[in-house]
Amino acid sequence: MQRFHDGFKWLVLMLVCSLPMLPWGAYAESLPDPHPQVAQLIAGDRAPFGVVFDIETLDAQALPGLADYVSRQIGHVQAQYPDADIAVISHGAEEQALSKQAANDASELHDTFSRLVEDQGVSMHVCGAVAGLKGLEASDFPEFVTFSPSGMAQLNDYKALGYDVITIHSLNEQERKALFDSPTRYFAE
Repeated sequence: MQRFHDGFKWLVLMLVCSLPMLPWGAYAESLPDPHPQVAQLIAGDRAPFGVVFDIETLDAQALPGLADYVSRQIGHVQAQYPDADIAVISHGAEEQALSKQAANDASELHDTFSRLVEDQGVSMHVCGAVAGLKGLEASDFPEFVTFSPSGMAQLNDYKALGYDVITIHSLNEQERKALFDSPTRYFAE
């Protein structure tokens, strides 16, 4: 009987793993609004010095699907704390959508983040280490994007300054290692 249960568990696991992943837009729509960390922040009794939104995925197509959600979360924070400094760090495969090369295919994404930067004073960062995996450098990103040598170091700098971190999506160590060990699996051509 135990053998049947073990085999059944593997069958279920294989079926679940073979299901197609939700597109990031659908994923973002399934997230609570406001994000639980944003809800906790705006319900608190202290104004944050700053808030940094952390995005790190293995999907080169993730950022266009997450942009509106992130923009709404920034709006929630700014409505409650208009003086809080806001930053966004993209430091996974998704950041390539912010490159100049991707601007035609991701024009809405570029418009969303350039408006956040220009109109609302949000800082938008990408990771130079991850960009380098795709052969991108600072000049390959538009002016509204700040090219940071390391996204993780940039995130840690914000933490050290006292910023509250809102994690939209984060890689675990194994996923991060996979990105750096075999980057061509994760970047769009």
